[in-house]
Amino acid sequence: MTNLIVTISDYTNYGNRLQNYALTQFLSDGYGKTTTARFQSNLPTFKHRLVRSGKKTAKRLRANIVRGQKLLDLQRTRKCVAFTKRYIPDDRFTLTDYKGLTAKQGATYNRVVLGSDQIWNYNWITKRDLGLALGSFAPAGCPVISYAASFGVSSIDDDAQAIFKRYLPKLKAISVREFRGAELVKEMTGLDATVVLDPTLMLTADDWKAITEGFVPKDDKYVLTYFLGHPSDEQEKNIQEYAKKHGCKIRRILDMRDPQTYLAGPQDFVELFSKTEYVFTDSYHACCFSMLFHKQFTVFNRANMTGKSSMNSRMETLFRLFDLESVMMDAGLAPTIDYENVDRLLAEHRERSHAWLAEAMHD
Repeated sequence: MTNLIVTISDYTNYGNRLQNYALTQFLSDGYGKTTTARFQSNLPTFKHRLVRSGKKTAKRLRANIVRGQKLLDLQRTRKCVAFTKRYIPDDRFTLTDYKGLTAKQGATYNRVVLGSDQIWNYNWITKRDLGLALGSFAPAGCPVISYAASFGVSSIDDDAQAIFKRYLPKLKAISVREFRGAELVKEMTGLDATVVLDPTLMLTADDWKAITEGFVPKDDKYVLTYFLGHPSDEQEKNIQEYAKKHGCKIRRILDMRDPQTYLAGPQDFVELFSKTEYVFTDSYHACCFSMLFHKQFTVFNRANMTGKSSMNSRMETLFRLFDLESVMMDAGLAPTIDYENVDRLLAEHRERSHAWLAEAMHD
């Protein structure tokens, strides 16, 4: 059997590349060969322009090469592309809204696995792309399942609902990453969807350490930050005070104040979490890797958002699954995490996710 993974193809996003790698490893353990389709959306977003615009994009990047961030972005993207080519090659199948699924000569597949990540977030893709993300291209008789697929939204507009109602019932089995995702499937189709773990959590800490390459010096003592939003002044003060108190420098992922760390590739991202003293973040996958490596961490609400009600669905699900609601803060430090309890729950949720996948993959 050959499993064809359909997920977002974002060569600039750490979480996207690492969940794709993790799902590939997860499926390859007893479920046959696995390959990934290169999913090229028709929306003119930066992550796809880099792949689709060819010489025009390259010319624009060269014109901006003297600008430090553009050069660093290009170098980091090259690392992400190299990681993809080495660990999760996606050059045998391509998905586009104008051609559907195309394959290199001789490339075949027997099963389609949709997920994970926000593959069903229709705000990022065209309506035709959404059909492809739901397996519309699969021939009759080819089983299609979703693993930890995410909507990325809490409500669905009428146009998108029509697409979900058309294709979700055709899936052999449906699993999602968030509780709200399961509710959306039920509301739109009446079908049951199972909440499973993000694939990054299905690999062990040792599994992840195996792909690291010595990006972090042995004597490096640091606090790690990774923010998709921007910390408030008070939150930044908390970070600096913690680092000073514990004799740590601050390493900042995707922050131009730290050019050395800005260049980190996906495997370097993993290593940074494995060796840090503490983590400050607002990122879902940063929480996942902090948990895997038993790191104490604080999740800051993004600026101008306060209270637990500001948590997005994936954070809410993760914290409910692992009794970690207390790590979300407007400012300050989260209480100490009980990793004995986290490990117990992780073992339980892994077992359930494994069981769901085994049944879904059964012919």
